[in-house]
Amino acid sequence: MFKILLWDIDFSPEEYEEPGIKMSDTLYLVDKLAEKLDYLYISLGDFKRVSVSEDYKEKSIMQCVHEKINGGVPLIGVGDIRTKQDAEDTLTNAEIVTVGRSLIIDPHWTSKVLEGKEDTIRRVLVDQDREELMIGNGIVDFLSIMMPDRLR
Repeated sequence: MFKILLWDIDFSPEEYEEPGIKMSDTLYLVDKLAEKLDYLYISLGDFKRVSVSEDYKEKSIMQCVHEKINGGVPLIGVGDIRTKQDAEDTLTNAEIVTVGRSLIIDPHWTSKVLEGKEDTIRRVLVDQDREELMIGNGIVDFLSIMMPDRLR
């Protein structure tokens, strides 16, 4: 018998509050933890997001973290992945891509992308589709905050 045990950390790289977590804090933390983790997952609303800190505006947060860990641990890329191109762009600064909100709207997102049928992907969630997709009010409330432009 064996046991699989993965160590990871999932956190937001910056906080807007004072005194909140700053990008420099995040880079220090991932540098110290990278060798101790099996993978690193950073919560981002958008994979292209840049830091609010003036010192880190030239690159995306994901790129800054990826460069800091320098292959020491796989980075999971996340944040409003809507298209195959988004996934490919994410993989320039991550080893793995996760797709969340797009899969809620279209559970067949992955197969459609892999089969070259991206034009058939459901891009918005309309009320009439909620029952078919079994999307309850709690998820709709979450989606209305995270992606109001994709709700009809």
